[in-house]
Amino acid sequence: MPHLTASSLTVRLFFASVVLLPVLLGFSATMLDYAFKLSLETAERDTLRSQVYLLLGVVEPENDTLDMPPSLTEPRFGELNSGLYGWIVNSKNEVIWQSRSTDLIPADYFPVLNQTFKAGRRHFLTEAFNADDFYLMAYDTIWPLEEGDAGFRFVVAHSQNDFKAVLAAYRERLLMWVVGLAVLLIVVQTLIARWGLHPLRRLARDLERVEAGKSQALSGAYPADIRPVTENLNKVLSAEQAQRERYRNTLGDLAHSLKTPLSVIRGQLENRDLRRGELLPVIDDQISRMSMIIDHQLRRASAQVTQNAVYARIMIKPLVKRLVSAMQKVYHHKQLDIQLEIPAKLPFLGDEADLMELTGNLIENACKYGDSRVHIKGYSQKSELHIVIDDDGPGVPDTIKSTILMRGARADTATSGQGIGLSVAVDILSSYGGSLDIARSDLGGARFHIVLPAHADI
Repeated sequence: MPHLTASSLTVRLFFASVVLLPVLLGFSATMLDYAFKLSLETAERDTLRSQVYLLLGVVEPENDTLDMPPSLTEPRFGELNSGLYGWIVNSKNEVIWQSRSTDLIPADYFPVLNQTFKAGRRHFLTEAFNADDFYLMAYDTIWPLEEGDAGFRFVVAHSQNDFKAVLAAYRERLLMWVVGLAVLLIVVQTLIARWGLHPLRRLARDLERVEAGKSQALSGAYPADIRPVTENLNKVLSAEQAQRERYRNTLGDLAHSLKTPLSVIRGQLENRDLRRGELLPVIDDQISRMSMIIDHQLRRASAQVTQNAVYARIMIKPLVKRLVSAMQKVYHHKQLDIQLEIPAKLPFLGDEADLMELTGNLIENACKYGDSRVHIKGYSQKSELHIVIDDDGPGVPDTIKSTILMRGARADTATSGQGIGLSVAVDILSSYGGSLDIARSDLGGARFHIVLPAHADI
């Protein structure tokens, strides 16, 4: 399917070229044709002007008219029907001289030029006569004669047959060039499109490998234009793989955690010596434990969505004070000395339930395992939020520090205290990109040090 998508892009580019290239090339050909035709007409005008000057150079005034020599340096004026004709008309539009090339053309066939006579003015125009199209150059002159100054118009006409033949040949070649260029451009455009879309086809193949389970991510060097797409796809794939691993670990932990209470229930049911009154409390206790385990694992499975939640700005100190008040009631028999060192305006950016679950589990652990003193400190440093909880209890042995913080690798997720509570805290912190460190407290017990990145600390 991805290959078809890449092919469809190539087809789209091909048809776009087929539609647009003829328009562009047609416009270019029209402009070239116009420019070439204009250059031919300019050359024709220059040639006719030079022929007029030739006639002016050899004509002589005689009595009350003009006299031309019997032969001219331009041989076509002396050849019948050569296509180059010349004649002179007086102010009455009467032909007083015509070249020998016009001997077979009656004088009344010559076109009558109605342009206003003005000495020194040239007229370049097209006329049709003698069943042919001509370019004409007319030049108005004044000559001093015996009876006074007289006006004469020198006219040179050249057939358009040569002009049309050259223009037709040029247009034929131009059409061939344009068609050939269009085909070449379409082929080149198609090859360029296929070459340009090759990374997309490679991306499709890599995605197929990922879908088939042969690869875990998109690898290889992609062009800079596609790299953001591949990087985002890799992030999506990584998140999906992490979520899948999360669900797998959660199911494994759930199955492992439920084995113990189920084994206890089975063992009690198989004990025929137990009376019903003794059996029910045991079953009720194990069912409560199973319910707690299931609730915990469900929270673990959904904790990752915190990253995409809408954050709220929550002051830490009031929430922690409520938790401390509750813990003092629960553990009133210990007469705990709980000290708070949290700025009043220290905020947390996130979900209030997450903050309560996170700090509540750790404070409860400190109260449960501490002997008499608990110290809770909060501060902001280098755009990070720090919460430190110390107690004076037995502490956490170094041999199990990494084990109890390891994701999905706890000895027994059904045990209270540093089993479920710490794993929930770790899950919540991981959803925010934070961390939890366990060390020896200055009070002699355990120190739980929470660090949340900048996005969770305003």
